[in-house]
Amino acid sequence: MPVRARTLSILCLGPVAVVFLLCAAPRVQAQALSPGPEEAAASAATFEDLVARAQAGDAGAACEVGVAYLNGTRVAQDFRQGLAWLVLSSDLAFGYARYVLADVYSRGYAGVPISDENAYYYASLAAAASSLPESYRQRAVKLRNACAKRLTAAQIASLQARAALAPLDAAGHPATGQ
Repeated sequence: MPVRARTLSILCLGPVAVVFLLCAAPRVQAQALSPGPEEAAASAATFEDLVARAQAGDAGAACEVGVAYLNGTRVAQDFRQGLAWLVLSSDLAFGYARYVLADVYSRGYAGVPISDENAYYYASLAAAASSLPESYRQRAVKLRNACAKRLTAAQIASLQARAALAPLDAAGHPATGQ
């Protein structure tokens, strides 16, 4: 097959594949979010228990509640509630919540405005969280470094000072950025 014909077929099939994936994805998601009546009642009770644990100071539960609100899983999507629960979890020194907040602020996900300062701050905390798996810490380092390129030296110094005052992570190590 000549190069032009091959290139033309790739250019024609690419958009078709994208349209197929976009059309197929919502159906898969809708099926996953349509539990039966018994499962829906159990899920609601489980979510209520999760919220109760989060309100009692369980950082992991607060993070899970925040992610559920951001994604609209197990509860109606509510970006403000999601951020509030994630910030609470981060304030309780939960490393994964710090990673999620860094990611949300770096991409502007869930209607949240992009903020390199907030992304840098939370990525610094996540990168220092020894309670996070190494793969997440490495991603946090990359995210922090990418944000640093768009910040001034004064902004970085201020954010590092703020991070130094943040609570220790779950393993008891200071949560500071470099």
